[in-house]
Amino acid sequence: MRNLKDKIKMYGKDIGIDLIGFTSAKPFYEIEHILRDRELRGYLSGFEEQDLRKRIEPKKTMEDVETIIAIGMSYYVDDGIYLTEESQYRGVFSRTAWGRDYHQVLMEKLILLMKYIEEVAGSFQYKLFVDTGPLSDRAIAWRAGLGWFGKNNMLITKEYGSWVFLGYAMINIILEPDEPMRDECYGCNACILGCPAGALEEGYRLNAKKCLSYITQTKSSIDKESREKMGDRLYGCDTCQQVCPHNLNVKTSQNKDFYPIASSMKPNLIELLHIDKSQFKESIGKTSAGWRGKNYIRRNSIIALVNTKDRSIVKYLLPLLKDESTMIREYAIWGIMELNPKLGKSILEEYKHKEKNAHIKALIARYLEDDDN
Repeated sequence: MRNLKDKIKMYGKDIGIDLIGFTSAKPFYEIEHILRDRELRGYLSGFEEQDLRKRIEPKKTMEDVETIIAIGMSYYVDDGIYLTEESQYRGVFSRTAWGRDYHQVLMEKLILLMKYIEEVAGSFQYKLFVDTGPLSDRAIAWRAGLGWFGKNNMLITKEYGSWVFLGYAMINIILEPDEPMRDECYGCNACILGCPAGALEEGYRLNAKKCLSYITQTKSSIDKESREKMGDRLYGCDTCQQVCPHNLNVKTSQNKDFYPIASSMKPNLIELLHIDKSQFKESIGKTSAGWRGKNYIRRNSIIALVNTKDRSIVKYLLPLLKDESTMIREYAIWGIMELNPKLGKSILEEYKHKEKNAHIKALIARYLEDDDN
């Protein structure tokens, strides 16, 4: 089947897939100890597949799988050539959310790839995943020879560094597997030392619940320390990749789908506070940051504005006390009290009778009773 494998790789390149590799459907026992250690330490985010066996045994997902095809697409673009409009208040999206939602882009590529295989090899069975499957995308890509692991737990490739989106196809055709790449991590610990939240540890340990990328996406209430560490981040965090020496002088993505949509790199925070459903759908909703919905981006915008320490921000938060979202009202109250406690108390004294939600009423009462504010 080598001829088929070569044809698949060539076709993959033709349709814009930067990296493509093959691995067997053998269990991923090599990562079992890492996953089990994270579970025991309480380091899992909750976004992962909870059944550990499904995370390491491909046949738990597709009984007749024989080969897994891993694909990678570069998404690195130079930010310096895009942002022209300056603004006092801007937030930051990670590079994963600058362009069109990569889940859609890679899935489209995988579907094209499957159609091609069917044309040249006949009918077969397959299952496709982009960030949604139970298996580890990075472990598959590593074993398929796309790259090696950095201490930031990212897959690092020779040409594109770690700025690659990953996806995979499980198929019931036997194809010769590729060899995993030799580990070329410099061991410099730049990612571990640079992580602003201390989420990375030696031994490829990642405390996902500390990771700012997770925190910007969580539905749970964000604690005060994490809010401060978020800085101006609205979705995701690129720090551990930005400090990695393997990401210096990498190739720029040729896929226009991943180029910034409007001001998706550094959007205006004040505008985001009042973004409506239609505006959200036409901008952020088209990126990978859109999946959580507009109110979580608005919540993060409040946090980013408060982190400026600029008291004049209060006037932008006041209208949010009437917002229909309980979460937005809660964070607006917190923001006002953080920026100007004295003024905040007088505002809450006037506002407390208008609030109907029990949780928010209790929050207001605590602020008014707190002598430290």
